[in-house]
Amino acid sequence: MNRITRSFVSLLNLIASILLILAYLGAFVSPAHINFVSFLSFGFPFFWVINFFFFIYWLLKRRKRVIFSLLLVLISWSQWHSVFQLNGKSGVSAEKMGNPVSVMSYNVRMFDKYVWTGDKETPQKIYQFIKDQNPDILCIQEFYVNNKNPQYSENNILSQFKQYKYKHLEYNIKTRSGRKYGLATFSKYPILGKKPLFFENTTNFSIQTDININGQNVRVFNNHLESIRLKRENYNFIDSLEFKNEAERREGIRDIFGKLSTAFDHRASQAETIGRHVKNSPYPAIVCGDFNDTPVSYVYRKVKGKLKDSFVESGQGFGGTYNGNLPPFRIDFIFHDPAFKAYNFSRKKVNYSDHFPIITQLDIAPKK
Repeated sequence: MNRITRSFVSLLNLIASILLILAYLGAFVSPAHINFVSFLSFGFPFFWVINFFFFIYWLLKRRKRVIFSLLLVLISWSQWHSVFQLNGKSGVSAEKMGNPVSVMSYNVRMFDKYVWTGDKETPQKIYQFIKDQNPDILCIQEFYVNNKNPQYSENNILSQFKQYKYKHLEYNIKTRSGRKYGLATFSKYPILGKKPLFFENTTNFSIQTDININGQNVRVFNNHLESIRLKRENYNFIDSLEFKNEAERREGIRDIFGKLSTAFDHRASQAETIGRHVKNSPYPAIVCGDFNDTPVSYVYRKVKGKLKDSFVESGQGFGGTYNGNLPPFRIDFIFHDPAFKAYNFSRKKVNYSDHFPIITQLDIAPKK
């Protein structure tokens, strides 16, 4: 290898290293202070893989630079571990658990009210899918009712969830036309307490539900954090980017990045609020929902705190949950108290929403 080639490879390695470091810092620096690292954190998996290949490259070349590459890979390993899993704890039967409970989180996108899927039967398919999965605790985001439309009336929708004796419904938006938007937590176990957690300057919110599961009280947090709020014209811009002139590209990119920046700031504050409530909970916590952010983010770290990520405990692959026009990031999560154990995490690839549902089994009284 001549000197020019070595210099070029070293420069690429340096750039990749800087990008990985900045993306890694996105989990520790609040977007309210520095938000460009939050943008870079979306690329963390890509940057990590590149640096891993540089580590292999320098190792084969027997260069001292391998030490620096190795350190980067090891330091950022905990973040990579939250992004990708090889061997999940699947196929574990409930008989082997002390006190098993299945938990599902699903952003149903208003039960496909505007027929985004192109299939008018999608609402019924969602109801049937949930009946088939039959989780013990079900957390739904973007729960929608319209009491002036029989198909979407609250009574009709609740009739689809007859297997659940207990429910916690909260609406953050109520219109004069009878439409309501909010969150819903359904449970087969008795609900002891209910409380909404509203945030300032946004329609996104969370709810907390105290549930008694065979004598063990738990507090379930159902969350829908700040959305990016991209509009149809933003998606159209992304789809036709190659056909835009320079001025149109700059304007379109500026609009999208502006919305991303605002969402980052709001989610940071929301995550801090949820994290405080989880930390101060008198009961062990289960945290579910659509975070609209990735595992390598300030939001993920603040909400998770000392909890365990059920995907990390028992999932496989990248586990992407976003089912839209953007890359399939993992933005939906089920966290749990460290005293619990998670098994059989699964992402269900059903195209009924712009999110895939996730489900896991938690053993809230693990056998010793």
